[in-house]
Amino acid sequence: MGLIYALAALGISLIWNASGLFNFSQGDLLTIGGYIMLTVFSYWALPYPLAFAVTVVVLGILGYLLSKGYFYPMFNQNFHPQIILIGTVALSVFIRNGVLLVWGPHAQCYTNPFGSKPIEILGLNIMPHYIWNIVIVAALVAALQVFLRRTVIGIAMRAVAQKPVAASLMGVKVEQMISMTFLLATGLAAISGILIAPIIPLIPEMGGLIAIKAFAAVLIGGLGSFAGALAGGAIVGIIEVLFATLVVSTYKDVFIFIVLIVFLLVRPGGIFKADISEKV
Repeated sequence: MGLIYALAALGISLIWNASGLFNFSQGDLLTIGGYIMLTVFSYWALPYPLAFAVTVVVLGILGYLLSKGYFYPMFNQNFHPQIILIGTVALSVFIRNGVLLVWGPHAQCYTNPFGSKPIEILGLNIMPHYIWNIVIVAALVAALQVFLRRTVIGIAMRAVAQKPVAASLMGVKVEQMISMTFLLATGLAAISGILIAPIIPLIPEMGGLIAIKAFAAVLIGGLGSFAGALAGGAIVGIIEVLFATLVVSTYKDVFIFIVLIVFLLVRPGGIFKADISEKV
């Protein structure tokens, strides 16, 4: 669960680095990913790898179009950052109601592609999809690091995140790189939705609940830090399970926010504190 939160947190950090935008609709994009996977895998009966790829591509294109048609016009016209922030909340409400309209209010799920028989490891019974989630997320993070550090597009995206004006003067197309960042972030949201669907039944409000924990992971790990997003996601997942197991499951979400408040008071920049701070 912590790795899934970390994936969502990575998407939030990517968009923050590229545009300075705290995207409150990221969790609802995750929900769309889960429902598209439900449609192409369960209803259309596509093979799981193909359905996985189709879902990621569709969400990536959606993120690219949202950047071009929704967010960038506001950036280009110098809207106040708080107005753009409210725009992400409005987009979240729109997506949630769109999901409700298309797929309905009832919880849905699809057949677990990894099987439902637990695997015994060191005396513990672990469901196969948990193991696969770890493998997929680890491979994805490694590929993301290679992409950002070894490819021309990845290096250009990092340049825009650090110094957009300087990147523009060096010939980098800032608008295009921001759109590519949105594409990548929504692709990560799609993968999060796909991986969490065998664990939590799909409901229109699912993404909002996960996004809250992803935002907590971002702030605990360090806003804008990829390593912080991973560490924060792992911490939130571990805290959630330990508190639910050792204390009481009813208030596990409350305890996560108590930990977040402690971090904000003691180390407001997070574990991997950024060089600059912004008011969110």
